Amino acid sequence: MFHIFDIKQERGVLQEERRMLGIDSFTLVWIRFGQTNYTYSGQNVSCRKNELLLIPAGVPAAELRGSGAVRESVTVRFSPADTAATLLLPILARRAPLRWVTHMPELLMEKLLSIVEQWTARDRYFSVMCSALLTELIVTISREYDEGEKVPSSIQHIERMKQYVENHYRSKITKNELGSCIGVSPNYAATLFRKVTGLTISDYVHRKRMKTAHYMLRHSQLTVQDISEHLGYSDPSYFNRIFKKVVGRLPSDVIVERSQLE
Repeated sequence: MFHIFDIKQERGVLQEERRMLGIDSFTLVWIRFGQTNYTYSGQNVSCRKNELLLIPAGVPAAELRGSGAVRESVTVRFSPADTAATLLLPILARRAPLRWVTHMPELLMEKLLSIVEQWTARDRYFSVMCSALLTELIVTISREYDEGEKVPSSIQHIERMKQYVENHYRSKITKNELGSCIGVSPNYAATLFRKVTGLTISDYVHRKRMKTAHYMLRHSQLTVQDISEHLGYSDPSYFNRIFKKVVGRLPSDVIVERSQLE
């Protein structure tokens, strides 16, 4: 478990020349979009989309003003509640900052945004929930890091499968289609996809659909049933369950929010 001191989700350009990060705590940064510049251990680094940066406590670090490009990032400042977490998770025992390009951005984004949502809402027991979610996130990052860099061919396969999903996500997609897409057996495609992305093929497709559904619910006048059918769901109640699971709210909640803003 962890003590969390601050969580920030930011989009835009840093207003100050530099912003100091907490030297008395760990700082975890994930770049969701764009580029962010940092200085630590006597060097300047640029972190780009899908890069993670874990700065240990005791390392002076700062975020620097960029070149004017818009960036979106999530920053979490935390400390382990006891030494057990450090012993169980070697990445927390590092003395040097860890910079890592994740190949499971969809999964990490989901976990991080859940933490941001809990931290912002501050409902009862929010600090306990945030600590539990952060533990799950650090474990996920640790597993990916322990497995090491993926071989280029695996990354190419994943990118081709993701592109196939991008082009066909409104239709039923199975391991057979993705296996044919990259010229391997269906079982190998499914195993590789989950190993690299942290998600099953089905979970990944649902998340892609729900991302589209969320946008359509917010920015169109279509009904839930219209959007459900458009995205390949014949049963609106099933669509509602998947949307609630992925987004954390019901489609009707998004429509109410949209109506209030109109």
